[in-house]
Amino acid sequence: MDSTGLWIFLITTCLIPGKNGQTVEMDDGKWGYVGSKVDLRCRFINSSPPVKISQVTWQKLVNGTKQNVAIANPSLGVSVAPPYRDRVTFKNAAVRRRTPTLEDTTITFSSLRLSDEFTYICEYTTFPAGNRENSVNLTVYVRPTTQMTLSTPTLVARSSNVKTPVATCISANGKPPSTIRWETRVPGEVTNREYRNSDGTFTVQSDYILVPSRETHKETLTCVTTYNEEVFTDSVTLDIQYEPDVSVDGFDGNWYLNRENVQLTCQADANPAVSLYQWRLSNGSLPSNAEIRDNVLTLKGPVTYDLQGTYVCDATNSIGTRSGSVEVSITEKPLPQIATGDVISVVALLLAAGVLMGITVTVLVLKIRSRKGDSSNDTPSRKLSQPLRKRPADDIQHPGRFYEELPNTADYVSYRLACNKEDYPEPYSPPIKPPLSFLPQHPYNSSQPTTATSSSGTNTPKNTSSPPLPPSHTTAIFKYPSVSGLASPPPGVVAYTFPKEQYV
Repeated sequence: MDSTGLWIFLITTCLIPGKNGQTVEMDDGKWGYVGSKVDLRCRFINSSPPVKISQVTWQKLVNGTKQNVAIANPSLGVSVAPPYRDRVTFKNAAVRRRTPTLEDTTITFSSLRLSDEFTYICEYTTFPAGNRENSVNLTVYVRPTTQMTLSTPTLVARSSNVKTPVATCISANGKPPSTIRWETRVPGEVTNREYRNSDGTFTVQSDYILVPSRETHKETLTCVTTYNEEVFTDSVTLDIQYEPDVSVDGFDGNWYLNRENVQLTCQADANPAVSLYQWRLSNGSLPSNAEIRDNVLTLKGPVTYDLQGTYVCDATNSIGTRSGSVEVSITEKPLPQIATGDVISVVALLLAAGVLMGITVTVLVLKIRSRKGDSSNDTPSRKLSQPLRKRPADDIQHPGRFYEELPNTADYVSYRLACNKEDYPEPYSPPIKPPLSFLPQHPYNSSQPTTATSSSGTNTPKNTSSPPLPPSHTTAIFKYPSVSGLASPPPGVVAYTFPKEQYV
């Protein structure tokens, strides 16, 4: 190889990074909080055969310009620039003892500051390979300070219903900026604002806006701040001042004549507390026996009609004055009172009756359903196997039958009812409920003798000497009515003789 080729080889070896395997290892990025400690790793990977390390220099890249931070030299030792002298050290103790072993030159930043957030370069000077370097970005975070306060010292409920910021939550001087949300039962609106500070930090402010009212008094607002997956909470309790809300108690509707020592009480809900109570009668002056003590008005002595009227209580605090009233009427006698125990007993009985009725209805419904189910499950063979019930009128309706015993005369009404069925098995059955016109009109008054006609055609003399039968033995003959569509009785069926009608 000539001299020209040798020089080209040497220049290429010195200028091309990573040639023959020399590299500088560093982290992709590092971060830390202000005031904390962080290590910036730097390690030289030598070649075989190894090259000689002449010096290691740590530099900060500021706007494209390199500024020295720390230097390690095998012969001269360690040197740290004045701005970092108290906060930057080489982590490897061998480097601090002027050793030629400089493969690991990691430095440690203590008491990290926001001004430390830059790109840092670790540069190795070697012979004959030349310079090798790498860089790492250092990010500095700042935990914010959170604070939650009431927007104004005094919150007053006004009748104008104007929305007002009632609480403010601030996450100040943080990097990166925080996020804020609210947790509360009180409906309202939220406004957020973010500010960038001169040192690179951020301040976030969130206001909770609502209409101050008596209902929002003593409600809790919780501010939840989230920063780098860390959660901070702070709470305040609303202190809303409002005018008194007034009502008058004590009149039970049973103020009667001669009742003794009745009284009225003025109930007021106010913030701040009521400082003055005043009583008056809207349609006149207070009775002479009225005694006022704070919020209680006592009417001493027996009750008279003079106590009737509208009693008004005026309650005053530092916010304003509100009134409450009650209309008092006097009765001559006391109204009937129901004891509490009696009321409870009545309510218990009603509840028990309701439960019993519900159980009864449920049982009836279940029985009806079970009967329907049984009737639907009956097969024709099962129905045929059941005994047929004999109806009382069957023996009467079928002609040509002989019966040893007819119904007793006393059972005539039930017999007639038995005959009045709608499902006669034969078309020649007696009509249902025959009109009275078909019965004999005078069955018991006839005293004329009966005339009998013999088959030979001879006349039998009248029996004038025999007395008429007593009325109890008189019979009536039923004749089938002539009804259109109804045929004559079949042969062999004679007219039926009804016993005497019995009425019960």
